Amino acid sequence: MSGPLAASLRERQAAATREQILDVAFEMLSKHPEAPFSHEAIAKQAGMGARTVYRYFSSRAELLQAVWLRLRGTTGVRFPTAEAEIVPFIRGMFLQFEEHEALVRAMIDSPLGREVRGRGVAQSRAELIKSLATILSGLPVRRQNQLVGLLLSMYSGNFWQALRDRGGLSPADAQDAAAWAVEALLNSARHDSRSNFKPKET
Repeated sequence: MSGPLAASLRERQAAATREQILDVAFEMLSKHPEAPFSHEAIAKQAGMGARTVYRYFSSRAELLQAVWLRLRGTTGVRFPTAEAEIVPFIRGMFLQFEEHEALVRAMIDSPLGREVRGRGVAQSRAELIKSLATILSGLPVRRQNQLVGLLLSMYSGNFWQALRDRGGLSPADAQDAAAWAVEALLNSARHDSRSNFKPKET
């Protein structure tokens, strides 16, 4: 077979192989987060040669980035890009954490999970800063950094876990408490932003 049909078949086979590698990598993250994680370990689990894994993911960083994107898609977790979305989004995020509890706990508690989560830090920060643009414009830089840092900490599995485990809250109460805390923080920041904002002289 040659021509467009052969090319299409090769593309489908390549896509299927890539997904198989990601399936195995994601299963290792979900079910065996303490096990060695490498191209070779994934290849062994997938029943293929390590060179095949390297062909699709040439470095550990590239593989971790792909696993992070798969994780984000599986859990439906993303950051708001508009101020009005901030409080509703933390409610939705906590619901996703409950639905994928075992996976989220594996991400929190294992070195591999933390390594994967680290791939999304810059993107999450950028999205959150975009959603806070109006509030941040009236705050000093130090307070801007504090607000972003606090909200990033709240938009996390660690915060959810602390409310559920250390706080002893039910899923519904943890969700309400997180939304309440975020709303209170935003209201305080809005007040400070309006108080501190000085229009540029023309």
